[in-house]
Amino acid sequence: MTARFLLHIGANKTGTSSIQRMLVDNADALGRAGWSYPDVHLMHCAHHRLAYSLADHPTRGLPEGWRGAWAQATGDPTQRIVVSSELFFRNVPPQAAAQLFPPGQTQIVLYLREHLGYLASWYAQAVQERNLTASFDDYIRLFPQAFDTFLKRWEAVYGREAITLRPFRRDAFPDGDIRQDFLQQMGGVDGIRMPPTDSNLTISGNLLFFKRLLNHVMSYDEAHAPPIPDEFGAYAELRETFRGRFETGPETARLVAHIFAKDRAALQARGLDLGPVPERVTGHPDPNFDTLQDEVALIAQVAEDTGKAFLPFARRLPVWPT
Repeated sequence: MTARFLLHIGANKTGTSSIQRMLVDNADALGRAGWSYPDVHLMHCAHHRLAYSLADHPTRGLPEGWRGAWAQATGDPTQRIVVSSELFFRNVPPQAAAQLFPPGQTQIVLYLREHLGYLASWYAQAVQERNLTASFDDYIRLFPQAFDTFLKRWEAVYGREAITLRPFRRDAFPDGDIRQDFLQQMGGVDGIRMPPTDSNLTISGNLLFFKRLLNHVMSYDEAHAPPIPDEFGAYAELRETFRGRFETGPETARLVAHIFAKDRAALQARGLDLGPVPERVTGHPDPNFDTLQDEVALIAQVAEDTGKAFLPFARRLPVWPT
């Protein structure tokens, strides 16, 4: 039987925003192919609020009565439903997801990324959006969450055959494009127009180091409050050394390979090849002491000139250049 629901559960840091933007921008083409991407309080083109609701988040879920609105939005039995949020994989209990997406009627798609690249990207986002102060190596040790642990939870509810595992590797995608790969998982959809890919710049170098320093004098709520995370995202546009990959050496690579050896073996046994852990990652040093003083001075100048929201916290730092 063809599954009625296609549930894209992530994982995060695997091009999910690009897939979600494509689905939102091509509602007509999806409809002609018999698909619907329900517009039920979408957040950043994704069903994040639906995921929050199923996870019983106290403040970020859908408004009261959301289950009735969801039933109405997905009530046409002639349409297949595609849902996407990277919050599902780690945040939503699969038993709760099964209330809306019944086993036997649901196919799950999950992209997984090589561990070092995944952790580095997730670490930079966590420093930018929260008050994380740990170094990258400490972060790896503090959050050694294996993919296999979460995957087993989904398999226990839906069965292994209902979960399509795909490696997040350009050489595994048609034309190197994950969006084309996702359309293949949908069986192909004609008439899709590809929007420009989302450019969520990863903060790096001394900008990443400065935000980690700033996090020492901010609470979680202060660091997470808009527009502070976006302010640092804007800084990434300012200088090439403020964005992209940050440098990791062979010691960090060996640490990742050791901690996640069992996870990689378990995924390999499922037929999923994530590729090798690279021996090192070439990028911007975090910190770069040769340019640290000048670049923090630039961060301070722009903040003072434009009245950034993080200024009251930055002025708590004894090293703030003003």
